[in-house]
Amino acid sequence: MILKFGRYLFLLTFFICNTLSAYTNDSNSIEDKNVVSLKYKLKLGWFSIGSGEVTIDDNSNWRGFPCYKVKVYAETLGLGNWLGSLDDHYTSIIDKKTLKPIYNEKNVVSGKATWEQWTNYNYDSMIVDVKVLDHKREDPNRAWKVKLEKDTQDVLGTFMFFKHHNWFGMSIGDSVMLTTHYEKKLYKVGVRYMGQEIIEFNDRNVGAYKLHLLLPENEKMKKDRPVEIWISSDKNQFPLLIETKLPFLGKGRVELIELNNGEPIF
Repeated sequence: MILKFGRYLFLLTFFICNTLSAYTNDSNSIEDKNVVSLKYKLKLGWFSIGSGEVTIDDNSNWRGFPCYKVKVYAETLGLGNWLGSLDDHYTSIIDKKTLKPIYNEKNVVSGKATWEQWTNYNYDSMIVDVKVLDHKREDPNRAWKVKLEKDTQDVLGTFMFFKHHNWFGMSIGDSVMLTTHYEKKLYKVGVRYMGQEIIEFNDRNVGAYKLHLLLPENEKMKKDRPVEIWISSDKNQFPLLIETKLPFLGKGRVELIELNNGEPIF
C-alpha cells in the first residue's frame, strides 16, 4: 500500500501541481530560470517516510530540437524503508514547439526488484513504443505498443498541458481533464478548482488555491479518499501541500520543504 501511495502522489500530483506553478508572469517564476528545483517530503501522520525532488530545465535539446526536460527523484526514508523501499528516477523530454512528449525513461526500485523502462512517442504512426527490463523475471526483456490519441501526454509531461491553460479564470467546481499514458494504458486525469483558502504553511498563514485531483477510473480516490492539493495564491502559484486519507494508515501528506535550494517563504 505504501509503495502504491508514494508513487501515486509523486507521479500524479507533483507534476500536475508543478504545471500550475509554471503558469505565472512573476519575475521569479519558472519562466525566467533555465532550471527550477522543488523538494518535497512525504509524511504519514507525524512520520517522514519519503522525499521527492522535481527539476525542470527549459533550455534542453533532443536530437537537435529545443525541448523541456523534467526530472524526478523519489525515495523512502526511515519508517518508509521498513514499510517498503522506493528509489525511483524519472525523466521526460517535451517538445517545446508542440508541447507533446517525445521520450521518457524511468528506473524504479521496489525492495530488491528493479524496473527499467524506455518510451518513445511516434506521432507519424500514432504509436507509443515501450521497452522494459523487468529484473524480477528470469527473462527481463519486455516490450509493447500503445495507440496514441490526440493530445496524449505522459505523466511528467502533463505540466505542459496545464502551463498553457487559463486555470484561474475558471469558477469553483470547474475541472480540466486530459489523457495520460502510463505503462500499458491511457488514463483520464484531471484537476478540479475548489476555491481559495488561508492555510498554515511553514509556521505562517498563507493564501492558497485548493484543488482536487480527479481519477475517473478510481471511485475510492474520487469519493472516499480524495487527493487534495493546495498551491500558493501569489503570482508564483507554487504547490505547497498534498493530502489524502489512506485506509488503516491515516493521513498521507506531501509538503514543499525547499525551493531552488532555499526555504520556501510566501
